[in-house]
Amino acid sequence: MKQLLAKWGLCLMMMAATTLIYLDRQAVSILAPSIQKDLGMNNEDLGLVFSVFYYAYTLAQFAVGLLLDRFSLRWLYGCAILAWAAISAVTGLASSLAMLLGIRILLGLAESGNWPGAMRIVSRALPPKERALGNGIFTSGTSIGALIAPVVILSVSAAVGWRACFAVLGAMGVVWFLGWLRLTRPGDLAHVWKRQPGEARPPSGFGAYGAVLSLPQFWKVFAITICVNPILYFFLNWLPTYYRQQHGIGQGAQLAGILTATFLALDLGYLLSGAVVLLLVKRGWALRPARRLVFGTASVLLLGTAAVPLVSGLNQVVALLVIADFAIGVWIAMYLTLAQEVSPGSVSTAAGLLGGSGSLAGAMLMWLVGRLTQATGSFSLPFYGVGVLAMIALVAGWAASARDVEGLKQEVAA
Repeated sequence: MKQLLAKWGLCLMMMAATTLIYLDRQAVSILAPSIQKDLGMNNEDLGLVFSVFYYAYTLAQFAVGLLLDRFSLRWLYGCAILAWAAISAVTGLASSLAMLLGIRILLGLAESGNWPGAMRIVSRALPPKERALGNGIFTSGTSIGALIAPVVILSVSAAVGWRACFAVLGAMGVVWFLGWLRLTRPGDLAHVWKRQPGEARPPSGFGAYGAVLSLPQFWKVFAITICVNPILYFFLNWLPTYYRQQHGIGQGAQLAGILTATFLALDLGYLLSGAVVLLLVKRGWALRPARRLVFGTASVLLLGTAAVPLVSGLNQVVALLVIADFAIGVWIAMYLTLAQEVSPGSVSTAAGLLGGSGSLAGAMLMWLVGRLTQATGSFSLPFYGVGVLAMIALVAGWAASARDVEGLKQEVAA
């Protein structure tokens, strides 16, 4: 029982870290009007703020995955979140666009350890039949952070100004770090932090990258990540600005309600994705068709974003985007599971390469959306682009799930 509580406690702690990280990401998006006013920024500048974070995040992920596969997961993951907290806390000190860009670059470097580290911890702490749920739990921090951000960020901002919001987030990160050290003391989960006798070691140095890049499965999952990650980043970063500029919704209760519904749907997508696959397998489905049914349905639902520019009523727009957020939540959870199976002995290295690639694609999209909306005054092209990316992801996912993982169905059904 103690070990059971400990391993799920790890997932909950990683969910808490991810929640804090996405509170920070949403803070910039939600507080964009105040930040833009104080620092004299336009939409193109805002797109640059979003994108430089992802460029730094991308470059760091390529390296951090290799470190996480070879050194102490406990300390590297924990210290990465602590560094993130310290940098987030000083965001409010920015007095110019250049200073804000520098802070966001540093934040991207620090934050890069979260996803590869969490994926590695899940793969070591949980057996295959439980990993989908573990992924769903820690990943749900993205939508929980986005879900509570409107209330938390707008309330703090209204009370003490936008700059103080980031100091509060940094303090919460320090509290998290202290809790992490206490939870992860040597004990029942020693196997998570130390490589076991007989366990394969990843190749050293750059050989680890070559080993992962030589796998055909890597490139199939690569095609997925450069589609689904940009879609997620678009929804998380640009929806508040879209609602404000296209529908005249300011920083108040109406925006908070819309974003709450949107990100609650995202959270449900994360959690239901793995649950539905497990249910189908237990009812006799093979793993491959079960996965294909789930992510295929998600891709079709994402096509609804192409209709957003074609409808004028706010209720219809909100409904389409709530459904789309649910669908991208489903897709992200499926992608993480496929990514963990690319190279079981080098999970963090593969996750870093894939996550970095997805973040690079996301950074490019953040910049492009800023340019397009500044030039056209419309979000039509970005919404059409989401539909195109969803169809590419469907084809790539079909190829990536062309084989069942040996032994997984039996473990799930047990």
